[in-house]
Amino acid sequence: MTKRIGLRRIGFLVIIFLCFFIKAGYAEILDNEYVLKEYVSSGYNGNILEQRNTLLRFQAENNLSVDGIIGDITNEALINENKHIVDIIPEEFIEKEWFIVINKTKKILTVYNNGEIYKKYPVALGKSNSPTPNHKFTIINKVKNPYWGGMGGKFKPVRGGDPSNPLGKRWLGLSTEKYNGYGIHGNSAPFSIGKYISAGCIRMINEDAEELFEYIPINTEVWIGTEEVLEERGIKQYIEYDQIEEVCSLTWGNIKWQIM
Repeated sequence: MTKRIGLRRIGFLVIIFLCFFIKAGYAEILDNEYVLKEYVSSGYNGNILEQRNTLLRFQAENNLSVDGIIGDITNEALINENKHIVDIIPEEFIEKEWFIVINKTKKILTVYNNGEIYKKYPVALGKSNSPTPNHKFTIINKVKNPYWGGMGGKFKPVRGGDPSNPLGKRWLGLSTEKYNGYGIHGNSAPFSIGKYISAGCIRMINEDAEELFEYIPINTEVWIGTEEVLEERGIKQYIEYDQIEEVCSLTWGNIKWQIM
């Protein structure tokens, strides 16, 4: 069995009223959308990290491919108010307080809380010769200011907390029954987010990694896969739009027609 959940974009006047009552996650979605529209109207510059991160977060929050590019699909999501963010998940997710799904196709990390969308984050994933595995992991440890060992002697190790540390300031280690050494972490190359560029780990915007670290507990399950693999596991993540039909009325004598 699967469950369909989602976030719906509604009219501006209603949002003003509801923002005082809905959880912070949805308010942040609206904030990123509003800020991105401001950047676009004044001339978006992807070379400015703050603007790029806003775009990446907007794409993740709207189940779009996270690539840092304002193309036709992203622009449609930005201007169309009649949209729905839809996640279809297995019923078993409802029984779990926290659950993470990483969509490799779209480069989105989604956090579910008791079967509801809690937050979506943009990520960077493994490059073609060191891909992030399609696997069902569990978080087994959490480390602040992790030490980076240099990938078994390939590079010089970097102490924890150093700005050049590729792991950033937070590490959430993944289970090692089948694959060893993978984790969710921050970064030392902020413009790498939204790309297939890592040695296989899941990179996050540093502030996002620190936020995730604070509330996700050890033993949280992490399912990673392409959209095809996730669909086989009962997971779909997409955006859809309402179809608006224009109705014209014609009256002739006592007869009235409606033309769709």
